[in-house]
Amino acid sequence: MVMSRDGILIIGCGISGLAAARLALRKGWKAYVTERQRTPALEGRFQQLEELGIPYETENTDRFFSSCRLAVLSPGIDPRSPYIQRVKEEMPLIGELEFAYRSLSPGKRLIAVTGTNGKSTTVSLIRHLLEGQGHSAAAVGNIGLALSDYTDSSHTFLVCEVSSYQLETVETFRPETAVITNITPDHLDRYGGSFEAYFKTKLKITDNMGEEGRLVVNGDDEKLETATRAFPGKRYLFSRRRSLPRGAFVNEGTLWFSEEGDPERIASADRLTLPGAHNLENTLAAIAAVRPYVTSMARWAEDLCDFKGIEHRLEPVCEIMGILFVNDSKGTNVDSTQKALASFPGRKIILILGGDDAKKSDFTPLLSLIRKECRAVVLLGETTPRIKSMMEREKIPYESAGGMEEAVRLSFSKALKGDIVLLSPAAASFDMYSNFEERGRHFKEESLRLKKEEI
Repeated sequence: MVMSRDGILIIGCGISGLAAARLALRKGWKAYVTERQRTPALEGRFQQLEELGIPYETENTDRFFSSCRLAVLSPGIDPRSPYIQRVKEEMPLIGELEFAYRSLSPGKRLIAVTGTNGKSTTVSLIRHLLEGQGHSAAAVGNIGLALSDYTDSSHTFLVCEVSSYQLETVETFRPETAVITNITPDHLDRYGGSFEAYFKTKLKITDNMGEEGRLVVNGDDEKLETATRAFPGKRYLFSRRRSLPRGAFVNEGTLWFSEEGDPERIASADRLTLPGAHNLENTLAAIAAVRPYVTSMARWAEDLCDFKGIEHRLEPVCEIMGILFVNDSKGTNVDSTQKALASFPGRKIILILGGDDAKKSDFTPLLSLIRKECRAVVLLGETTPRIKSMMEREKIPYESAGGMEEAVRLSFSKALKGDIVLLSPAAASFDMYSNFEERGRHFKEESLRLKKEEI
């Protein structure tokens, strides 16, 4: 008897994998889930699969191959792995983002945001601005809510954060508007140490956009600006350094948007709530992305200035004896932490630095800012030996902490009134935590616990 290959093989049981499985069921298809191993952290997800009646396995085998016509890959799984190569020999393979895009209900308007840093803030701000104009919008994708769960939602706009991992497997994915915030070295372990490979993967967000597409890119990122000049649709730049004939920019402390050399005043830059030059860039990117959908300029300016940011990105936690504790756990690379260190002019920083060392990042670009902005540095996590060696070589004082509680208390002991205790690790969290959110929550818990003791 020949078995019907009408099922969908979902590879990975994370947020994206579960959402893809739910989407398959909504479409009337059979779903089968394969996960590499059974761990306590995944038990709740396996329970959800059981409740949905979805067969699953806890080791990657060919058990479901004969029942499936298509495989859907979760973004955290390396497509070069031997198991994925076996899957590709048996059936077509796409990523969860592509799977969701092919299933979008008619009328959905998709704005996609990628880049090394600033994605989540820009996505959240775009959604905030769209809602202020009376549009129904959801922030989805790599921000933590898989696009697969929103393909037939009631929202008109889907503002999707897109990672390089997700872009590796796109085929037809085509946003109405795409935003590239910046591209700096990150995840090079995934790309064989090649920045060029990572850079080209980020640019795949534009692959299927034609003359009707809108592309927003960082005009201060020379390599990115040059690489996107041939974009067939309308390209908008954003810059905090120069005026632009088309795009969003800052001039003499004022935010402007220009369409074909006709600038319109948006708001005063000093009214923005978000700290740091990088957040000024994120704001400019959002202005350029949202302008076609704006009907009330006054409300637009008000919403821009009222936006207070997102959790784990330069998030104020509490103040103890005049010392502000700030959670930037989403600062998982060197460039992100550089931006964080430059965000508090006039105030000294006690920096909690370090985490998972899989990326083998070069931390030396942080040295000049550490000397300029930091009163002290507290090292945490797997990267400690490498950063410690760098600090000793450069004769920069530091302390090492065995865990987050010790890191928070050590930082507080070194801070003076008016200082900032900043968790901005410049590294991923996987040596000690499941993700940067868990790390950030632990930092907040320890900071608030310390506050209670000091009251």
